Amino acid sequence: MRVLVLFLVSTCSLLADGGAVLLQREMPPFVVTVFASPTPPRAGMIDLSVLFQTVATLEPVLDADVKLLLTSGEDRLETRATHDGAQNKVMYAAPVLLDHPGNWRFTVTVRPRGSTPVVEAMGVLAIAEREPKLEAYWGYLALPFVCLAVYAVHQRLRWSKEFRGAGARAC
Repeated sequence: MRVLVLFLVSTCSLLADGGAVLLQREMPPFVVTVFASPTPPRAGMIDLSVLFQTVATLEPVLDADVKLLLTSGEDRLETRATHDGAQNKVMYAAPVLLDHPGNWRFTVTVRPRGSTPVVEAMGVLAIAEREPKLEAYWGYLALPFVCLAVYAVHQRLRWSKEFRGAGARAC
């Protein structure tokens, strides 16, 4: 059963807590999984979430100190992930502002309280260009006009049907 759960969780295209799995590392006695949202990650505000579990039972470890370090060229960003920033309270999350696209290397350092092993996992986060605002919301902007057009067509058909019906009765 545990093997099946690990197999399902290790699939890279999984979405969890509103994000895509970036990395999953098993470092006995722990498993670290890192998620990013939005999908795909774009330049701007990004939510990074960390799920920290025990290997034996896959129970989340809720009492740990989680730090994130992101670097890209000369840019360096360090932040702490907490339960307060997460929607799912078994995860640690931190919003980060990545202002330019490209490959950002990240390092997750987890220090469980009351335990000496420090777990460190590294990976690469590919950040896409910012999505232009108009292209992102064109469907929402067009919706009122589509509704008005459908209403106008409906009224035109209804009016022409009533007019034809009245003309036939007059003869």
